[in-house]
Amino acid sequence: MSDTQLALPSGERAGDPSVTVYGIIALGVSAVIAVATLFGAWLAIRSGTKVWPPGNTHLQNYFGTTLCFTALMAGMVGWWAVYAVRRDERRQAVVALAWVVFSQGAMINLITFVVRESGLSARTNTYGVLYYALNIAVAAVFATGMGVAGVALARTLGGQVTSRQPSLAWAAAWYGTMVSASWFVMYAIVYIVK
Repeated sequence: MSDTQLALPSGERAGDPSVTVYGIIALGVSAVIAVATLFGAWLAIRSGTKVWPPGNTHLQNYFGTTLCFTALMAGMVGWWAVYAVRRDERRQAVVALAWVVFSQGAMINLITFVVRESGLSARTNTYGVLYYALNIAVAAVFATGMGVAGVALARTLGGQVTSRQPSLAWAAAWYGTMVSASWFVMYAIVYIVK
């Protein structure tokens, strides 16, 4: 009588999934720091200028509030993807990650709309230069967020993100949170501190 022999597990060392998560957190913190650096420049220039913002500048807080809700949604839906991946609900994880990509793309679209509607120009004064720099920086951060969520979405569709290997879902959720935090830093600068 011949018994079947079970295959031995691979002798190759498995990669450390925490490297992905910690790398993405470091990237997210650097994105928030980049926006916070522009915040420091904003405060420094604002303190040395007599009239800030310039007299004919009027930004509608309605746009800022709409962007806040969209950023909050983009940041929170990533955690739904983690919840779904940890319970092996692949369809829910795919929907959540697609929603993250869509809402971060919507943020970029809304930011460009608000900049266009503001009537400010980077050629007229320092306020316009900093306003454009902040908006471009935040839009770039959201574009990288779309990339991270897109990779997580593709890997989830391919069955490579599972409850046994959820590190990419965690990374996308943490980075989405940091991306949203960068918007809230900008919101504080432009719409609250002025």
